[in-house]
Amino acid sequence: MVTECLSSAAPFFESEFWLGPGGLVVKIAAILLSAFLIIRIGNSLIAKLFDEREAKVPGSLIDENRAKTLSGLLRNAIKYVIGLIALFMILDVFGIDTKALLGGAAVLGLAVSFGAQNLVRDVISGFFIIYERQYDVGEYVKIAGVSGVVEQVGLRITVLRDWSGDVHIVPNGLVEKTTNCSRSAARALVEVSVPYSEDLVKTQQVMQEVCDQIKSELNSVVDGPKVLGVKELSESGPTFLIWARTRPMEQWSVEREIRFRIKEALDAAEIEIAYPRVVIHKEQPM
Repeated sequence: MVTECLSSAAPFFESEFWLGPGGLVVKIAAILLSAFLIIRIGNSLIAKLFDEREAKVPGSLIDENRAKTLSGLLRNAIKYVIGLIALFMILDVFGIDTKALLGGAAVLGLAVSFGAQNLVRDVISGFFIIYERQYDVGEYVKIAGVSGVVEQVGLRITVLRDWSGDVHIVPNGLVEKTTNCSRSAARALVEVSVPYSEDLVKTQQVMQEVCDQIKSELNSVVDGPKVLGVKELSESGPTFLIWARTRPMEQWSVEREIRFRIKEALDAAEIEIAYPRVVIHKEQPM
């Protein structure tokens, strides 16, 4: 009985079956499944590698933003390489000579090289952007006429998201100038105008007291705030300039806090904020 079962199942293991449609489907499915598993395992190993590096060496040169950039780049590299290998394996299953295909690809590449100049430029520029660490994931930058937080850095493109939520996909070949706003301390500037009738010495003293309070309470302030003095004499009144240095990307919140507290302090001291006024002189008839 066992012999009969084996003899009936023998055609399944014969080479003719694997050369038929059913065998091709099984081979392609095995290749795709293997590629999927390899990519998943590779992504897990990359995530584990950078998590362990961050946990064990908190003071290393690879910070959180750099780790996100490199991990994303390695994931893309694994996906492209494994996908390309799987594609050639599938072509080999169909009996296509991949060696001849690769030899023809050199001739084809020479033919389309003139049309692929932008692609080559993007890849080379992307390599130097990552190698020179011009920006990393999570940093706020200005490139190619757009600005936003970097969400992805690849060899060909950089993905930015601006404050409105719009996503900008910038080819790396267009990145000729980079302004990175997240690498050094930022500057906060606030201008406050008061009428000419107010006591300037008292006004500056009140504002400096507010600045000293902000300095002691806000951790985002690196230096200052400090009232530099009267910047200009405008039509509505003298304009005081307040300067501070903050952590990267914190300058706007510090400026809002300075304006809010100074307005409250000036109101408490009964000092007005300047606003445009019109004085009308009425002449008496002769």
